[in-house]
Amino acid sequence: MFAVSITPQVRAGQLAAPILLAFSILIASPSLASEPPAPESDAVRQRRAAERGLAIVQRAAANYPDHRACFACHHQTLPMHAMVAAGRRGLAFDAELLRDQADFTHLSFAGRADDMREGHGIGGASFTVAYGLWTLALVDWQRDDTTDAMVHFLLVNQKEDGHWSVSSRRPPLEESKQSTTAMAAYFLRRYAAPEKEEQAAEAVEKALAWLRDSAIESQEDGNGLAWGLHVLGADEADVEQARQASIARQHADGGWSQIPEMESDAYATGQTLAVLASTGWDPSEEEYRRGMAFLLRTQESDGSWRVETRARPVQEFFDNGDPHGKHQFISIPATSWAVTALAVGLEGQR
Repeated sequence: MFAVSITPQVRAGQLAAPILLAFSILIASPSLASEPPAPESDAVRQRRAAERGLAIVQRAAANYPDHRACFACHHQTLPMHAMVAAGRRGLAFDAELLRDQADFTHLSFAGRADDMREGHGIGGASFTVAYGLWTLALVDWQRDDTTDAMVHFLLVNQKEDGHWSVSSRRPPLEESKQSTTAMAAYFLRRYAAPEKEEQAAEAVEKALAWLRDSAIESQEDGNGLAWGLHVLGADEADVEQARQASIARQHADGGWSQIPEMESDAYATGQTLAVLASTGWDPSEEEYRRGMAFLLRTQESDGSWRVETRARPVQEFFDNGDPHGKHQFISIPATSWAVTALAVGLEGQR
């Protein structure tokens, strides 16, 4: 379309040389002619997302004792769980912080040992004590007088039908009888003194019977049921049925919601992926991959995941310095579950 006019004063060979030189420069220049960088693999994206989220929850856990002297599942257990899950998959975490949080947890319960031996006096009751034992188990804390008191508290507070109740309703974290019952039964058996082993075994059997017949109202209920059946020794067919029921509640966007009428969020999604994987669900399954894709899409620029609170405050709000203001006390657990799920999803990837 465009013609090049060569004047009589310029020989054709004289024009060809600079054109070839320019072409060679274009080919050799990496800034102009190199191939675009290959896109990051899913494993690299997951690892980076998990590392960014891990920084958020570690900072949250470190800050919490500056504001409160009592144990909190949302700022001790779940961040610690994320740290342990990340470490098992080769991600760097603060091992000193992990132990410090366990020490803080133990000290909090040791100061209430007399109350626990009386079977009362613990805010959050069985839910709090079960989470406390889980926290200590994360660092393989050995049985002692404090854990004995915690086990006693759970034994005397089990309901006649086999479940453990939730003393306050702060959804989604603190409302599920299934999750509370599964945790209480599993960890009291883990920490029962020799003279309490028979009583603990009876408590586990009662809990298992209650779980089998329990009604599911939330995603946490379903996840707690599947995990409880698995760790308490139910038939694999029963575990698989509960697991598939939880998986089936996945939304079209790849996530899960706390209750059916809500939209997908990182708390329900991360918990579903992480908990069900611990019961034997393969992270290479399509539904798991879709769930991780949802988490990668919804991570905030600061590395956190935002979930809005729907719990009625029972304590005066304080700012722990975490993202999302008044929503931080559910967003930190959500971020913890998301980190755990992404870390678990790294298994078998390169």
